[in-house]
Amino acid sequence: MVFIAVMVSDRTSTDHLHQNTRKWGFQNPIRAFTFADMNSRQRTILLADDQSIILDGLEALLEQNPAVRVVGRASTGVEAVMRARELKPDIVLMDINMPELDGIEATKALLKCSSRTRVLVLSMHDHKDVVQEVLEAGAKGYLLKNVGKEELMEAILTVAAGKRYLAREIRDRMELPATDTGLKQEKCYTALTKREKQVVQLICMERTTMEIATALNISPETVNSHRKNIMIKLDVRNIAGLVKYAKDRGWC
Repeated sequence: MVFIAVMVSDRTSTDHLHQNTRKWGFQNPIRAFTFADMNSRQRTILLADDQSIILDGLEALLEQNPAVRVVGRASTGVEAVMRARELKPDIVLMDINMPELDGIEATKALLKCSSRTRVLVLSMHDHKDVVQEVLEAGAKGYLLKNVGKEELMEAILTVAAGKRYLAREIRDRMELPATDTGLKQEKCYTALTKREKQVVQLICMERTTMEIATALNISPETVNSHRKNIMIKLDVRNIAGLVKYAKDRGWC
């Protein structure tokens, strides 16, 4: 039997961590995990990321563990939804920044057509507002791309059991009361409409107003209106500020 364990020697610290993680509904990080705990059935996984090197690395890593089996790969959000509908995996390991459909929107669409599948997001972004949006979209967990293989397996088994898992590096950040700035960022992110987020992504790609209008099948005047509304909502003064704001939060 294989064990993955996290040891904490200080009783007070342990009790505090138990209390904090229960508050948000995350799996207790202190207990030892065994594959038998999570049912002996092999878990199937679909990998979704637009970088081949990430997909190759994840697949090679997961193939070493008999508790899981990679059944497919996707390089766009649309493909992730289609492959999930086709393969019905237990878990989709999902990136956020993908072409055609970002990971957040893909998660929403995927869960509508494959309710038994659970989404575990793997991202480089650790901003609280992004994590919040991912969880609200229906994802069961959130990991950072610097995750170690033991925590990756711990997260996969936890999510497979129907429980939430949040990366250790950002658990404490989610527990802290939000500052005024933090509350503003969360409000701004969730306040943007789907269309406004698409406009932001295209602006980050240095598309012109006419190119954005063509890509979204809307008029240039509508693009300008969206841009104006976005800048008001995010409280930025120019396009440079908008791009920096968006990139800092992993929107593009």
